[in-house]
Amino acid sequence: MNYTTYYNRGQKVFLINITPGRDESLFEAFSATISACDNRQLELRPRYPLHHGEEGLLKPGMQFKVTAESFGSGVQFSGEISAISNTGFVLMPLSPIEMYQRSQVPRMDIILGFRAFTRSAPLMIFRHEWQRLIDGMTAGKAANLELEPCQLNLGVGGLRSVVDISERQYDLSMVFIELEPGKPPVCAVTEQLWRRTLPDDEGIAIGRRFVLIRKQDQTRIQHHIEQQLKKQGKKLKHQKNNWELLDCMFREH
Repeated sequence: MNYTTYYNRGQKVFLINITPGRDESLFEAFSATISACDNRQLELRPRYPLHHGEEGLLKPGMQFKVTAESFGSGVQFSGEISAISNTGFVLMPLSPIEMYQRSQVPRMDIILGFRAFTRSAPLMIFRHEWQRLIDGMTAGKAANLELEPCQLNLGVGGLRSVVDISERQYDLSMVFIELEPGKPPVCAVTEQLWRRTLPDDEGIAIGRRFVLIRKQDQTRIQHHIEQQLKKQGKKLKHQKNNWELLDCMFREH
């Protein structure tokens, strides 16, 4: 398989954890940039720090689905980590490349209770804090957060919000979204995809993608959007598979 036809040096890719034995109730992912590529292996550099001290998020033998856009289409293959360094890791392909049509998941502009915490910290730190909060909410403990009404553009894959131009933003954030009053909020870790200054310096629009979220919370978001669209009398489009949100390959689906 000629992987270099579709994957090239400098290309950004999205890696979804598909390691056998993982917690399949979670969607776990991160972004990286290809630093070298041939038909035997890819060398990748994460877009932001993953590890904390001696504690590593990645380990040799872990498997990931690598998705990207190439020639206007989606491409994906599965691979296994064979080596890890201070700056990146090496991934060996395990499957042929699969091509798919990229599709938009339903999104909508909506006002919901929302809070985002961002700082310069490795993904491992965010993961530990996320797990602590999820464990607390599962045990019935309130997150003790004041969520302010905020205009969001929300979808199963992520969200867009507006922040004050003076607020410093980092690659990773912890977000809380109140879908229904009185019920635990969705808690997720996100990565920043893009940022745009609004006209007249009224703020900065930030696009965030979920990189750590419970699948049941993805389902909650989807159902909430569907219910709101029905209330507005809007026709629901047939949901196609969005492969950037699935931790499986064609042959497994």
